[in-house]
Amino acid sequence: MRRLVGFVAVSCSMTLAAAGTGSAYEPRAASWSVVEASRSGEYRPGPTPGGDARVLIELAGLEDLANSSLLVVFPSCGEDSPSSNRPLSNLESVLKLGVRPRYAAQWEDPGPRWRVCAPDAAVLLEPGARPLISLEVDFLRDVSEGLSPRLPVHVYVLSDDDLARIDFDKDLGCQWSNIVPRRGPAAELMVDLYYRLDVVKHAWLMGDYHDVFGRPDPDELFGRPTGDYRKDAAELPVDILSFRSTRRIPGETEDDGGKLFEQTLARVLAEKSALVGTEFCDKEDYEFRTVPPAGQLAAVARTVSPNVVAPAYLVSGRFSTKWTADHSLHPGFGFRVEAWTNDFLGIWIKLAEDWVQADGTWSLNVPGSPLFVGNRLRVYYRTKTSYYDVQDLSGNRYAWVDPDWLNIPANFNVGHRYADTDGGTYNGVGELVDAAMYTWSRLYWNGGINPVPASPVKVFAPNTTYDCGDGSGSPWSCANTGGNIWLIASHAVQAQVVSHELGHQLNYKYWNYKRPANAGGSHNLNTCYPSRPGMTLLEGFADFLAGWVGYPGRSVADGGFGSGRWALGWDLEQRTAPPNCANGWENELWVGRTFWDLHDTRADGNDVLWFNNLGATPVLYLANGVANEGDARDMRFYENIYRNAASPGHQTIISNIFDQNRH
Repeated sequence: MRRLVGFVAVSCSMTLAAAGTGSAYEPRAASWSVVEASRSGEYRPGPTPGGDARVLIELAGLEDLANSSLLVVFPSCGEDSPSSNRPLSNLESVLKLGVRPRYAAQWEDPGPRWRVCAPDAAVLLEPGARPLISLEVDFLRDVSEGLSPRLPVHVYVLSDDDLARIDFDKDLGCQWSNIVPRRGPAAELMVDLYYRLDVVKHAWLMGDYHDVFGRPDPDELFGRPTGDYRKDAAELPVDILSFRSTRRIPGETEDDGGKLFEQTLARVLAEKSALVGTEFCDKEDYEFRTVPPAGQLAAVARTVSPNVVAPAYLVSGRFSTKWTADHSLHPGFGFRVEAWTNDFLGIWIKLAEDWVQADGTWSLNVPGSPLFVGNRLRVYYRTKTSYYDVQDLSGNRYAWVDPDWLNIPANFNVGHRYADTDGGTYNGVGELVDAAMYTWSRLYWNGGINPVPASPVKVFAPNTTYDCGDGSGSPWSCANTGGNIWLIASHAVQAQVVSHELGHQLNYKYWNYKRPANAGGSHNLNTCYPSRPGMTLLEGFADFLAGWVGYPGRSVADGGFGSGRWALGWDLEQRTAPPNCANGWENELWVGRTFWDLHDTRADGNDVLWFNNLGATPVLYLANGVANEGDARDMRFYENIYRNAASPGHQTIISNIFDQNRH
């Protein structure tokens, strides 16, 4: 008789994507809700046996899996990320002069702020068993900021063969990797709890996201104050490599009506494909030079001023954000910086705006006028751009503001200002904007694709209430054809999820917001969907695009997609993992792997070919969408598309790649 090991276990937020008109979802297999938890209590800094707070959570939404045995695995305890970086005393000299970094001598990493664990490393749930899971949350040190203890959880559906491998006389947590060898989970979950600590009373308060982190101000003339890096440098770790990035703001930042895309498609068809053994030069930096539309030039002229030929003031600075991932400063790449002043009636007027660059620097040409003679300058840093418009569910946008600068000189530098997006009201926004801007920069410069739609993509984060239309009542992450993206808090800081959802919006833009037949419905990564090839096609492309964005190297080995900031949670090279579908187009990951094999330069099996142009694989797909909403379409359609675009004699190899990812 099989033994039920775990009526008590852990909390989870799972992966099963969900139905909803016009929407594409993160894979989802369930949701979680708190069954029993204290709302407040006391804590002792440092490790506390059994934790300072305990939570009992129940999994829900498992109806599709009700007749299956499930293995719930906790690969490790969740723990606050350490910082691999250190504070610097000479950051500007390092960045401007290339001198060696000089680290703060007395600083020590204070260590993690929290840890969350499950009593058992793995739990077996019998069919029909109530999935109750227990957590122990331990507060390790005093901090006066919001905390988001998170625990990764994997859920596997077990076959009879899997169950036969279990030795019930041994600890399940020590053998789970042998039960499901080299298999991706049916669901990857993230427990996400919110606490605020009172360091005076050594007390904690548990609440929902906004209880702990607050809300942005609905008045756009307000924003959270920025910090002065110069004053706080001794305590702020800095990620130097991110400030040395060569990423760039796209050369065209408005919707160009498909001009760049058409140029790239022509290049793709001219450059064709190459084989293993062919001399290969991986051009990471294609220069796509386009002329801004006349309307955009006129808009720029109006911003500067119709009456001033040359700017009277040059205002500059550096802007950074402190991330939750490593508690370190990173450049505010992709933020918009704005200069404002007020008139004699106290009404605030925008003077100029521009981009924060890849190294965090920015500069504004601010025209002099009767209203502005350097008297009062207010500088904002915002998350609204022509591509993405990051806001909360109420439509309130995120903004930071410097202290007002008075009587500035003609050439004025505000210094290095930073936004704390680590534990504050705008928790995680720094990572979200960076991932969105990196996706944009990669698509434009390396792919030759302008992803900017006619209206900015609205990115609602954190999504604390919308269930993406699946009827579960539990918030999740998704994108719809209306140009909206919703991201739960734990997904907003995951770069691959941001790229995946922006991949859906890219798909919608170039397919004129039309979707193929059978494109909706719930889904998970390890299931075959023979009756829903439209869904596996759209999701497979978004899965691929997250890998394309996050892994610029085109020769990633099997098992190489689990590291770095874009760690996928799946492998675009691995074919030994289930599901064992009758046809590859019935599963989204196998679709994604077909796209990757057409793009990568690694020879594996029948994959000995790649397309020379970095943007070829996504462009050929995007250029061949459905003509009408609901047209039949699956991955098989694209075999001839790629065959026809390949070099002479390579058509059979294209078919071999499709065959390799077909069975």
